[in-house]
Amino acid sequence: MRATLLALAGAAALTAAAVPGTAQAAPAEQTRTTQVTYQGRTFTVPASWSVVDLAKAPDTCVRFDRHAVYLGTPSAQQDCPAKELGRTEAVLIQPERGRSSAAGQVTENRTAKTYRADADGLTVTAAYGSDKKTVQNVLRSADLPVDDATEAPAAGAAPAVKAVPTDATSFQGKGFDKCDAPSTAQLNAWHDASPYSAVGVYIGGVNAGCPPSFDAAWVQTQYDNGWRFFPIYVGPQAERGAGSCTGDCEVITDPVPQGAASARDAAAQAESLGFAKGSVLYFNMEQYTRGGAVSDRVLAFIQSWTTTLHELGYVSGVYGSVSSLITDLVAQDGTGYVQPDVIDFARWVAPGGEAGEPPADTGDPQIPDHMWADHQRIRQYSGDVTETYGGVTMAIDADLLDVGQGVVQPPQQKDTALTYTGPTSLSDGSPAELSATLTEKDGGAPVADREVAFALGGDTAQTCTAKTDAQGAARCTVASVDQPLTADATVPLTASFAGDDAYKASQAEALLKLQYVTGRAYGLNAKVSALGLPVSIGPAPDTGTVRTAGATKKIPPCTASVNAVVLSASALCADVTTTTGPSGASAGATVDKVRIGLTGLPVVELSGVRSEVHSTCSATTGGTGLTLRVGGFPVDVGDEPNAVVDLGAGARLVVNEQTRSGDGLTVDAVHLTALAGAVDIVVASSTAAAHNCG
Repeated sequence: MRATLLALAGAAALTAAAVPGTAQAAPAEQTRTTQVTYQGRTFTVPASWSVVDLAKAPDTCVRFDRHAVYLGTPSAQQDCPAKELGRTEAVLIQPERGRSSAAGQVTENRTAKTYRADADGLTVTAAYGSDKKTVQNVLRSADLPVDDATEAPAAGAAPAVKAVPTDATSFQGKGFDKCDAPSTAQLNAWHDASPYSAVGVYIGGVNAGCPPSFDAAWVQTQYDNGWRFFPIYVGPQAERGAGSCTGDCEVITDPVPQGAASARDAAAQAESLGFAKGSVLYFNMEQYTRGGAVSDRVLAFIQSWTTTLHELGYVSGVYGSVSSLITDLVAQDGTGYVQPDVIDFARWVAPGGEAGEPPADTGDPQIPDHMWADHQRIRQYSGDVTETYGGVTMAIDADLLDVGQGVVQPPQQKDTALTYTGPTSLSDGSPAELSATLTEKDGGAPVADREVAFALGGDTAQTCTAKTDAQGAARCTVASVDQPLTADATVPLTASFAGDDAYKASQAEALLKLQYVTGRAYGLNAKVSALGLPVSIGPAPDTGTVRTAGATKKIPPCTASVNAVVLSASALCADVTTTTGPSGASAGATVDKVRIGLTGLPVVELSGVRSEVHSTCSATTGGTGLTLRVGGFPVDVGDEPNAVVDLGAGARLVVNEQTRSGDGLTVDAVHLTALAGAVDIVVASSTAAAHNCG
């Protein structure tokens, strides 16, 4: 626990005038105050205070042992030492955390000497030492009703949160503690690569230099991930300059009431963070000069801490130096003094706290073997050392724990539910952005930082993997879909979570639609069954129906000429081309010249005939081009579809005939009908369609 005070690099330069973006600052009275505006609310603060924009300086350690205004949410990147102690006036202004009131509501924790204000989407935490009035003025300047502040909720009075089991504070093995709580990503890296499986977290107290930057959800996540905890509370100290204090720690003046108040506040903070009754809570008492009134105050304070925690249903733990607190406690053995249940003592393996060979056990020559003998000890064996595991570097104190009965068993596996949330339609040659959400089956809480595997297809499966984010969502991309077209044009998709020590395996299946296209084109199709001259031609040439999800071309040989009694044609061609990424089809037919001569009707002559259709999931379009003469005279029908030319005697000629059906379009360049259907001639027909687009 514990480290000397480190300077906040660059903090003095990050004054109000240096804060850009949404956190704007401008001098109000150059020698006395500065106005700081954050998300529309203005605070008047002493001009001598540093103003730090945490979005611009994410590595800044948020500390309440120096005059500062911090704007924004403390980052997982903040560079804090293993420990910070002390208290002065400081303010943290950040986006709303858990509750909101347009008019503002303010609570005061008189034990921890902090105000909390919630208003208009902001949460303000204001700490004070000896100058409470200055902090009150800062809150008043932003129209926060500090004069109407209510008492912060006590244990059992705050809204209930989901608690971790009491074995969360039991562990045998190596652990570490640091001023600010590590992020989930940092702990995941260390869990896999470091020798540590327990973490000490600071939950509050008037001398906690780093305000708690975690919540009950964080505690639950780390517990599920296999971590165990030793929650630390830093209340009033024996001396203003004790241990890691630098002369600014709040001190014990009235030990019995202060010990009880600290225990009640620690229980309230623990409860709000999900540490249930039965958990061990540790009071951090820094090294002090033993003897006389100082030792008397400390012993009375710790006994009051212990008895009050017992009344509240918690287990009492204390941290202290072997040379001060632990020696004073040992001296009370056999006197009837109510001892704490667990001790956490500092005995470093190297004189300056440097990293060294971890001890084999928690024994110490100054602590009798019969005291705290039943899995009731933690030994801090290194202080403020920097270690790197899994590519993550942190400044820590290193500890050996023997707390609780027996070896900690892994948590009971929870049932999970995996739900596919990705696209329902795919296209060969295009990327597929697959996604699924992993949640707890009971209650639906998201399960973060777990790997989900996706398999697209059956025997020809394409795979990708991704880890779930804070919302339980996993997303990965198959760069280019390559799946066969089946009779029902579907592709099976399986998303699976293999399970781990905390969560059971689960799987989701889906049947995705594979986009595909169809197309057909032919040059001429003629049926004449009247006039004693039966004629049947084609379709010629004909691509036949093309159905595919891939890229292909179908081009049958052109037909040089067609000659019948009533019609003739030359240079007839047809083709269908399909593409992927995304799917598309183009069909086209051309005929160079056509002559139709039916008894009793004017001669129809066509040249340069073409029809075409283009179809994708975005659009399907088509058109015709030709030159038309009827009875020797040119006829201009324009570009509009379905233009009708009346040939007389019930015969009709439709130019650019367009027929839509389902997902597709058919374009016939010319369609001649007569004699109640006995004559039916189509010249240059094209059809294309895109399917499974939705």
